[in-house]
This record gives sequence, C-alpha cells and structure tokens, in this order.
Amino acid sequence: MLRRVDFYTDPEEPGCDEVREFLATLDLDLRIRDVSSRPLTVPELDGLIRHLDMKHFINTASRAFKKFRLDRETPSRKDTIEMIASDNELLRKPIVVAWRLMTIGCNRFKIMEMLQIKNNGSDPSENSKMMANGKEAREAKDTRESKG
Repeated sequence: MLRRVDFYTDPEEPGCDEVREFLATLDLDLRIRDVSSRPLTVPELDGLIRHLDMKHFINTASRAFKKFRLDRETPSRKDTIEMIASDNELLRKPIVVAWRLMTIGCNRFKIMEMLQIKNNGSDPSENSKMMANGKEAREAKDTRESKG
C-alpha cells in the first residue's frame, strides 16, 4: 500500500514544481492541490494548520503580507486564517502533508526525513540548488511585480 501524501502547491510559486517533480519520483499516493485554481477554505485551512504556529504558514514575501499589514500588527488566529482564505498568496507553499506530519517549503531533506526516505547517496547540494532556485525565482517575481 502506497503512503498517502497531500501536496499543496501553486505553479506560480518558486520551488513548487521542483518539489512536485521530486515527490513524483517516489512511490507515493500523491494528491496534488493547486491552491491558485482551487483555494483553501477557512475550514480546510483550520484543519491543515491545526494547533501549529501560524508564523510557519505565512508567506512574508507575498504582496498579501503587506496588503494585510501583517508586518505591523499580528491579528488573531481566526482573522489570519480568514485572510489566508481570502488571499491564498498569503499561504506559504509548498506544503507536504503525510499522516500527521507536515513540511512547509522546499527543503528536500526535511521532506525525505518526514517521509522516512533514505538519501541513497543523492547529492546533498541538490537541496541547496532547489532552495536557491526558489529564492532566485521569488526575487525575480518580486522585481517583476514591483515594476508592473
């Protein structure tokens, strides 16, 4: 029986495609949710976030972070979840969920650790490349958005 893994992604977010491609190479029951075309609702976000600290889920590099003035004030948990539901750009992605475990972001080694997958001699620099590519693409996207 394959392990079920839920993958929350946005094709516009840097690094999401690389993580998806990596997960696709594994023997998993991969369930992909593109939150840009099918945004998460308040009940879905509440179930996803559970008891975890909200700061892990907030995309501080997003325009929504500034739009909601989250750099100036910290709203309640309920209000923050409602903000994310109204603008999924505020949600940090990708999110990989397996069982009751979760990894947020592009760190391949954390994902492998969560899924209990051995490295098998993979090049450790691959994770650094994936994270760097995500950062470079995010910076390029931010630059394009500020000009446009």
